[in-house]
Amino acid sequence: MKKVLYIIEGYTGYKRIDENIIKSFAQIRTFNYKSKKDYFNINLLLNIIWSDVIIIWFASKHSLPTLMINKLFMKPVFIIAGGFDVASVPKINYGAMIGGSRKQIGNWILSNATKVISVSKSNLNDILKNTSIKSSKIELIYNAIPKIPNLKFEKKRQVLSVGEINKETFYRKGLDRYIAVAKSLDDVNFYHIGKWTDIKGNPNRSYFNYVKSIAPKNMIFLGYVSNNELIEYFKSSKVYIQLSRHEAFGVSVVEALSYQCVPIVTNCYSLPEIIDGNGYVVTNLDEAIEKVKFALDIKNFKVDQKLLEKYSISKRKQLFEKLIAQ
Repeated sequence: MKKVLYIIEGYTGYKRIDENIIKSFAQIRTFNYKSKKDYFNINLLLNIIWSDVIIIWFASKHSLPTLMINKLFMKPVFIIAGGFDVASVPKINYGAMIGGSRKQIGNWILSNATKVISVSKSNLNDILKNTSIKSSKIELIYNAIPKIPNLKFEKKRQVLSVGEINKETFYRKGLDRYIAVAKSLDDVNFYHIGKWTDIKGNPNRSYFNYVKSIAPKNMIFLGYVSNNELIEYFKSSKVYIQLSRHEAFGVSVVEALSYQCVPIVTNCYSLPEIIDGNGYVVTNLDEAIEKVKFALDIKNFKVDQKLLEKYSISKRKQLFEKLIAQ
């Protein structure tokens, strides 16, 4: 059984899923960067010595100590590329690969990986376009979500969107567009679920207060909720909206699909790829409003189960096992 060192900077749902996937077929130790002190933590060295394989989420600064220490040990290192670390979207000032020292450091990190794992074809294209990494070094493994029973859910005439609210995500995740759609359909409830934070992800209401002040009365902000409560909103919402300007994958979109919400997404990066004809791709606000009206009246929306299989835990596990066995 392989010994895997799994390196992250803070837990999120998809990182926990990957941790559990690795745990199911290998011995695992997780090294989680919680503060600057962890950059000098002796346990990192000991864990590198212990490991056969190293997996790192994101080509960011927390990768540097591992890659430098690993120069002595030459263990295989697989870096999972996310969105920001390989993106370059100057129009919204988003992405480490826009230029400067961040781009140089990011390229060094990626060049020192044995393989770079992309989470979508769009993400793979970002890597090829914005970094110095060749296609032969990139492995496409879609993100995964837990399998949902293929049941019929009681849907209400309501719309849902999920994501963190702060100054950066407001524009990138298209919350301004979501608000505009809600204003045009004031007889429909539009729900938003997600933490209210500052740009570093710390709990903060300041920017949320601004967002709430410009939102219509039919938009209901629920903030952070338990996973069970989130599931209930997926089950009951007829439509799910993601009007992002950049999206490397879109976990919440796939979760919404699994609960048979009709997804309405922008023609942007990974989003058309992820829904793959299940739902609607829009190019402007008028189209978004039109499709929401139409989707709210759909009687029997069915998602292609073969599509959801691409995003299954069993599929990601199979590909991870194959990668690590090389």
